[in-house]
Amino acid sequence: MNNDVINLLKKSDGIFDGHFVYTSGKHASRYLNKMSIFLHPIFASEMGKLFANKYINKNVDIVVAPAMGGIILGQWTAYHLSKLKNKDILSTYTEKDKGSFTSAAKSNHIFTKGNEKYVVGKNVLIVEDIVTTGISVQKVVKAVKDADGKIIEVCAMANINPNPGSITDKLIGAKFSSLADLPVNLYDEGNCELCNKNVPINTDLGHGKKFLEEKAKQK
Repeated sequence: MNNDVINLLKKSDGIFDGHFVYTSGKHASRYLNKMSIFLHPIFASEMGKLFANKYINKNVDIVVAPAMGGIILGQWTAYHLSKLKNKDILSTYTEKDKGSFTSAAKSNHIFTKGNEKYVVGKNVLIVEDIVTTGISVQKVVKAVKDADGKIIEVCAMANINPNPGSITDKLIGAKFSSLADLPVNLYDEGNCELCNKNVPINTDLGHGKKFLEEKAKQK
């Protein structure tokens, strides 16, 4: 499904080149802006349909996605699965509890507003937008397991890790796959070629603005 995902990103002007900071804190020269897709409900619906078609033969009761970016994908996935299977499939989400993008490994995802009750004992499909290191989606997996949900699979719209195969089932904590593998070169802050070349950090997309604010506070 690589071509389908790429086509939707291109149609929505969702692929950018420059200097970006991802949620994980990694730096990159390319950014996939899923919000470009979400601006167009037709494209968002099409992406949800890609997920739904992939899991049409799976017994899914509820789709869970992380806030904020995954919520729209989760909604559309559940919508199209409901239509395809003629079954009322629910959709809910987890939210970050503590921590920031600089401490993703220490942050947690939790269900709020009592939504964990819809997951208990249910067959859960976890939908994510973009996976870089896998850390964020690990937190969603833990939240679902803590709520006694039965995870069928975790699926990302795009796996952009430079080595896509490194995002394994064992790492995620559940069976993992993606609609598309779109490797992007990622750099640690202290070893970033873009920083070394003084390429300005984009503050409109990703977490560049927050990154620069944190750096300013440390001075």
